[in-house]
Amino acid sequence: MKKILLTVFAFCGAVIVYAQSLNHIGVFPTIDHSGTINNKLDYSFYYFAQLHAYNDEVNNQTEPTGLFVFYSEQALHYKLNKMLTLSGSYVYERQYPFENNYRNENRFYVQATYKYPLNKASIKHRLRFDGRFVQNRLTGETPFTHRIRYLAGISLPVGKKDKCYFTAYNEFFFNTYKGATVKYAENWAAVAIGIKTGKNSSVEAGPLYIFWVNDNIGTLNNFYYLQVAWVSHINFNKRQQ
Repeated sequence: MKKILLTVFAFCGAVIVYAQSLNHIGVFPTIDHSGTINNKLDYSFYYFAQLHAYNDEVNNQTEPTGLFVFYSEQALHYKLNKMLTLSGSYVYERQYPFENNYRNENRFYVQATYKYPLNKASIKHRLRFDGRFVQNRLTGETPFTHRIRYLAGISLPVGKKDKCYFTAYNEFFFNTYKGATVKYAENWAAVAIGIKTGKNSSVEAGPLYIFWVNDNIGTLNNFYYLQVAWVSHINFNKRQQ
């Protein structure tokens, strides 16, 4: 168990050491809802907002604080067995949603998730293919690009009453389309403590670090967030039974 935790923190530390550029600080409210439809099929809704309280200057200009990104994801999940799940999703993302320089992105993804228990912990590996249609406001075009994402995560209970749990993950983003300025363009790393608020709901809070290389101007952006997430699940299959 200690080796697993050290590996997760090593991922986070390696990313932070590498990152040297513009800094952004804020909060990251999240809604993470899922449901069981039947023995083979699940659904999920995942929404978040990136809210900035502070931004470094860019070319002697300060980016606006407030809402930076709104993200919405709707997915279906097919369970091949207890450990392996295949998923497909539609994603809509809007950058600077209330500013004149807003940018829309429509996206789909297909992914495979492999979960397995290890002592008291739950280990997750996820491989995702993103197909992206990102609006270019300068040219008026919406080119198709794509990337591969790999996530490794862990979740384990804290304490004897199972009311609290610890969760952490690291996700790598690799551009796979021709002409990409950089290949390893993005990384997300997070740790959180979750508190169960009901039989099928909980609240999680903890730091989230993102680095993102801006393909257009070649700058490296560091995002430091306090993420607060409401997590819930409904089992419709159980109700039908």
